[in-house]
Amino acid sequence: MTDAPRIPPLAREQRTAEQQQLVEATGTELNIFTTLVRHPKLFEVFARFAGRLLRRSLLPDDARETVILRTAYRCRASYEWAQHVEIARQLGMADEIIAAIGTEHPELSDQSLALLIRAADQLTERHDLDAETWAALREHYDDQQLIELCMLVGDYAMIAGVLNALRVPLEDGQTAPDW
Repeated sequence: MTDAPRIPPLAREQRTAEQQQLVEATGTELNIFTTLVRHPKLFEVFARFAGRLLRRSLLPDDARETVILRTAYRCRASYEWAQHVEIARQLGMADEIIAAIGTEHPELSDQSLALLIRAADQLTERHDLDAETWAALREHYDDQQLIELCMLVGDYAMIAGVLNALRVPLEDGQTAPDW
């Protein structure tokens, strides 16, 4: 994102004790957190919910990151994309798969990843899943995982809009995707 932040990250010396404690609870000084902590009460709830989806997901790690990356691509959320490319690489996802997820018509030989991409596309576009996609997902995931998959796309689409609208800057050393 090349635009200046509409609401800039809050520097450590500008934070209240409560804000500092909330940022410290995330374990990192990422711009997303140091921006959103300007609204401490909302940030506290958001961090708990988003942290649950990210760190204690019932979905396999590669499935979770595929869905998040596809949602970031569909929402053109550069910050979200850059963060989750790093996470996906740490999990061992191949650069070719990550690159394919960030294309309009990904060609993947792994049909389980292709199904997750189709689901993320439908949920970001129509906020629903067609019967064929639902039936295919049902073959692989239980009720809790299916609920989580839908909430994962919803959460990351919501935060994509927030990050884009606030113009949260990429972290130092990150580059925006060329979409």
